[in-house]
Amino acid sequence: MTALIASFSHHLPGRHHRPRLPAALRRLIGPGLLVAVGYVDPGNWATDIAAGSRFGYVLVGTVIIASLLGMLFQGLCARLAIATGKDLARLTHEHLPHGLAIAAWLAGELAIVATALAELIGGALALHLLFDLPLLGGMLVTAGGTLAVMALSSRHQQLHERVVGLLLALVSVSFLWLLIRAQPPLAGMLHGAARGLEVVTHPGMLAVALGIVGATVMPHNLYLHSGLVAERMTDVDTRQRRYAMRLSISDSRAALAVAMVVNLSMLLVAAASFGHLQVPVQSLAGAYQALGSELGISAAIIFAVALYAAGQSSAITSVMAGQTISAGFDRGPRTLLLRGVLSRLGGVLAGFALITLLPNANADTLLVLSQCILGLALPFALVPLLMLCARRQLMGRFALGRLHLAIAILATALVVGLDVYLLATFNIG
Repeated sequence: MTALIASFSHHLPGRHHRPRLPAALRRLIGPGLLVAVGYVDPGNWATDIAAGSRFGYVLVGTVIIASLLGMLFQGLCARLAIATGKDLARLTHEHLPHGLAIAAWLAGELAIVATALAELIGGALALHLLFDLPLLGGMLVTAGGTLAVMALSSRHQQLHERVVGLLLALVSVSFLWLLIRAQPPLAGMLHGAARGLEVVTHPGMLAVALGIVGATVMPHNLYLHSGLVAERMTDVDTRQRRYAMRLSISDSRAALAVAMVVNLSMLLVAAASFGHLQVPVQSLAGAYQALGSELGISAAIIFAVALYAAGQSSAITSVMAGQTISAGFDRGPRTLLLRGVLSRLGGVLAGFALITLLPNANADTLLVLSQCILGLALPFALVPLLMLCARRQLMGRFALGRLHLAIAILATALVVGLDVYLLATFNIG
């Protein structure tokens, strides 16, 4: 999206005198798009729809705050990669204590499996809604689709980026269409947003708000972003690094702003379509059925297709994140296809084990469980990120200043504290 705007601006009348960006810098436009898909994965769907269905427009501000936190941490990843030319996993392995590096690697691999589980369940649920496939069968079909893209991209390196961009565009257009159909009233949105402070005094609302934040900032996105930027820094001149940093951070902010709009659209559609129902919509399947009743079968089908697209797009990027983790920590397979096979296999086995051990658990319960696992792994990525960004000997002039570091520490403490609270209060039943 950023690249399209830049290209359009270059061809405007009166702008022909502006020089084109060097090829090395143009390559820094795009990683933000791949990272953004993690912000609209099935875990985000579950929390945003629950928020809109149960509490109307009150948690609009929470979605915005969660997105701003994501922009902060992804910006730190870009800063780290541009200053050093290396990714978060590699720098953790090389510069931090061995025990912490091992713990970060294990937590990162756990996060990849949890992410794979969420993506497979989201895709399987979409296939169940569209074609009545059983959950495990849908997980296998979804895994096969991801591996097919991985196999093709091994020969065409840019294919997975184009597929991800297309899938994200499909999700975005789908929810904007649903938003237009739902027609949420402006007065209702403003009144609900003005009640945002009620979240701190309402236990149920607080739990959903914590879920929104916990489903937004995910560890594998930190590794992925730093890896994508680092590999694009190979041909960037040292004198261009400050401009490269501004360009990369702007790229991620623009892409995450699109993801924020999609998340807001999910919440607004749920509030406008389900907020008046006597029984709140508690699941993605329930949202599908309610949309069919409220807006028609076409709206329900578009919802299910977008859910499948969201699961597949985030599946592709999580495999890429797993490859970055393997290479950075010097552990595990490094080829994209083999990483895809192992992560999908791990997700399918985890899903099979959970369905067997928890026969009464539905797809949404497994989605929530996967988000809790991600919350458990998150500190092992965030803390090393801050430790590395604060090291002047490593970062040079790009090291965090006192104010920026204090803000980052407070944001990290907030996110980790919310995840700990979620883990402590989570009830599988």
